Amino acid sequence: MYGLDGSFGQFVAFLSGVDAGNDWQLLTGFREWLVVRLGDGDNLVWSGLVLHLAFPDQQSGRRDLLANPEDNRVAVDKLLELLDEFLTRRTGHRELVRVFDEYLTWLEATSTNSSPTHSATASSSPATSARSPR
Repeated sequence: MYGLDGSFGQFVAFLSGVDAGNDWQLLTGFREWLVVRLGDGDNLVWSGLVLHLAFPDQQSGRRDLLANPEDNRVAVDKLLELLDEFLTRRTGHRELVRVFDEYLTWLEATSTNSSPTHSATASSSPATSARSPR
């Protein structure tokens, strides 16, 4: 019989597979929701964010903790708790839009690239420049 071995890694692999099998729609917004919840970690995948939330006092080496069965259970429990909370919220009318709105608001509040020269540079593109004939 094949199935999950109870490890955090196996749950992550399973959920990623289910997400892929649903055209990447099952977990849409989950990472962004976790980033806002944590208030950090925009550079992390959702599984890393779950570990940050499961072990908030751990400064580094969170994945190393998973070798300990007790810590692994803490991570799995946190993953299932967060996933349940997110999917319950997402079922509400326009809640996924709100998740992304909260994420964008968080991004704007934490952004360091809001200089006027950055936006002016971004608006000029090679597509708008004149091409020379061949």
